[in-house]
Amino acid sequence: MFPRITRAPSKNIIWSRLLGPSNVRIKMDCISGTNDVFASLEQAFSNAVEDGVFPGAVLAATNGNGSFHYARAFGHKTVDGTQSPLTANSVMAIASMTKLLTSIAALQLVERQIVDLDQDVSCMIPSLAAQQVFTGWSTSGQYIVHDRKNAITLRHLLTHSSGAGYDMSNADLAKVTSSLGRKVNVGATVNDRFGYPLLFEPGSSWEYGTSLDWVGQLIEHLTGQDLESYMQENIWVPLSIQKMTFWPSRRGEMAAERVQMTRRDESSGRVVPLGTPFLTEEVTECFGGQGVYATMDDFMKVLRSILVDDGKLLAKGTSATMFQPQLGDDSRQSLHDYIGTHDAEPAFIGMPDNSGVYDWGLGGMLAMNDEPSGWKKNTLFWSGKPNLFWFIDRTSDLCGVFGTQVLPPGDKPVGNMIQLFKKSLYKIAPSSN
Repeated sequence: MFPRITRAPSKNIIWSRLLGPSNVRIKMDCISGTNDVFASLEQAFSNAVEDGVFPGAVLAATNGNGSFHYARAFGHKTVDGTQSPLTANSVMAIASMTKLLTSIAALQLVERQIVDLDQDVSCMIPSLAAQQVFTGWSTSGQYIVHDRKNAITLRHLLTHSSGAGYDMSNADLAKVTSSLGRKVNVGATVNDRFGYPLLFEPGSSWEYGTSLDWVGQLIEHLTGQDLESYMQENIWVPLSIQKMTFWPSRRGEMAAERVQMTRRDESSGRVVPLGTPFLTEEVTECFGGQGVYATMDDFMKVLRSILVDDGKLLAKGTSATMFQPQLGDDSRQSLHDYIGTHDAEPAFIGMPDNSGVYDWGLGGMLAMNDEPSGWKKNTLFWSGKPNLFWFIDRTSDLCGVFGTQVLPPGDKPVGNMIQLFKKSLYKIAPSSN
């Protein structure tokens, strides 16, 4: 059953209210063909739930001037559908979407002149500073390292040009971790989990990885607060965010609203419960690169604040730097080499393909050209491991988020639905151009 869209003649506004537990509202300036786009989009997502693409998904988008808002949930919180329907206020593990929050927190400290983007911060993160640089393997199978020569700056960390990779996605680091007698991507603290060599000299290349987890450690060092307390005071309270935390198990109302983590079974193609702890469920400290749980409704508050530049989180000059390319020539080339040798999915959830031009901003990946049927140049975007996705397109005055809890990252059926959501938004939303 789809919402009946009616016209409000006096204000030239389309309204739709979806009755039920999610109590979602849709509002937009009238655009020719809107009804057809809505019907097609929502039919496709309803079919996707029935066909097992995902147990459920949340879609949300808005613009800056208030003429457009869309929020809609499909499906249920569990695979078997026995739990209550999924809503925009259901709690999801947002994984690497946490990186945007940690980036904002770090930029706040730059604004307050507590730290500089280009100062050497390694002395403030001793565990990271102690790591040497990986160079290869000996004939006897031992990994080879040398002492780091370059400084590690906050800019390096915010843009994944620090050399701090993931052992769960880099074969050499996985082998190093195993040689140290540890399990890949396991550890209760940032140091226990990510205490392994850098992949290159900071600033000389690019590798997506653990940098924002180390930024979280830096923020805690500089402020004397744990990352949860800092974000609560400086991000969540200013935006009236109610359901966002590193510790959902300590928040009864959030624990009850958790969405089940699932995976696509390779043999059957069906979505089944994950059955094992996900990422940070057994950690003892805040992981700034992957540890937050949130509702899509609350995450949208962050996106809109940055979209409209309301000053609640960052000053206008600071937020503008988020949308400026930050990589040096070598790091940018490394990013494009990586994109050129990988499918857009799973390397980059939500990226339409690997033919575009990209850089890295302060908070996410940066599109450096227009997408023909979607976002404009300088759109900032990124994702979360269970196939969540967000974007902020200041040129088009539009931001949005897609939420689900399906592994593996870059799942093709889910990726197709993300692209459909994006393309539909740009047909529906009023253009600022």
